[in-house]
Amino acid sequence: MQYSAVCRFALAFFAISVPPVSGADSRSCTGSKSLDAGDFTLKESADNTHLSALAKHFEGTGKNVSVTAVFESANRVLNKGSPSVGTGSPSEAWAWNSGDYKTTKWVPQGITSSADALGTGKWNDHEAWIVSWHRDDGDSVRLSFVDRKTHEYRHVLLVYPTADDDFKEIAIHAGGIVWYGDVLFVVDTNIGIRAFDLNNIWEVDIADPVGKNGDGFSAAGHKYILPQVRYYKWAPGDSSPFRFSWMSLDRSDSPDTLLVGEFVRDGEKYKNGDDVPIRLVKYDLDSTTRRLRTDDKGIATSSWAHCVNILRMQGGVSYNGKFYLSRSNGRDPKAGDLFTWEEGKIAQQFPSWFMAGNEDLSFNSVRKEYYTVTEYDGGRYILSYKA
Repeated sequence: MQYSAVCRFALAFFAISVPPVSGADSRSCTGSKSLDAGDFTLKESADNTHLSALAKHFEGTGKNVSVTAVFESANRVLNKGSPSVGTGSPSEAWAWNSGDYKTTKWVPQGITSSADALGTGKWNDHEAWIVSWHRDDGDSVRLSFVDRKTHEYRHVLLVYPTADDDFKEIAIHAGGIVWYGDVLFVVDTNIGIRAFDLNNIWEVDIADPVGKNGDGFSAAGHKYILPQVRYYKWAPGDSSPFRFSWMSLDRSDSPDTLLVGEFVRDGEKYKNGDDVPIRLVKYDLDSTTRRLRTDDKGIATSSWAHCVNILRMQGGVSYNGKFYLSRSNGRDPKAGDLFTWEEGKIAQQFPSWFMAGNEDLSFNSVRKEYYTVTEYDGGRYILSYKA
């Protein structure tokens, strides 16, 4: 499955400087397309040592709020959109409010829904989306909690507890997210997967500094913050790197799995001249603990791994063995491509399916539809497609 590159490509994403995966490495794509899943491992960290003290403070001051409370405190609203779409016809198109639609400071990336959170498709009677945005200077990540009934939303800042009385912003790309029960998983391109605790959404003062601010706390003008609880770090190390570019949930697998994929640009090679591999990997989830399944040493081992040759892969979902994979063509008028694929078969390409700037994908197994977000200022939408 080798596909030719388009001539023009622009995307706010930068290559990672990493050592080569040698041709002898079992994780490379120089041999069989089907890879040994046992080679793709993540090490689970201990829970953040400062989280409990901060949680106790916010609980004691009545400022630990629920996911539902965030939806009900929405202060912005989506607008019904009429975007310039590709050959695919979205069943819904929603534009952000004028400030978020046009800003160059923040860029939308990942999307997940309440169907990921719970198999019923709702969270406390709310059908919802959560969308991640990275700040263009790379210094922080915010989330948009969107109520699908009212189309109202509010931004929440991701933070990392650094002391029993302080926290800081998180500087990652946030190219893919999955809402799974009371945990939000976010990919970290360089490290692996971060996990955030939705039982601890904290209300802070609306002011500029991020962290401790006099007798209280603030978070760059946000009313709410969501703290990191743990992370899953790529265990094989720098000698055999993996790019955690995007992520989605597959509820058709047993147990549920996280599907993670890599974004690789046209002609990208390692210093030794080897092609940078493009791979899909799945990790099993524990639906009770809302963690990745690990052994007694805290190692999460992939349950499936495979090579693909789809360049600039921005997102993907799988269900009942069928994969939907998206490719971005930057601001090119040809927009983004959709591929459908089943293992052992040739991928089918649907050129220019998405409008320009297509990003992460998420599948709603209740509604039988999938979602993407578009990233470019002046053309930012949540798009829904019937599967």
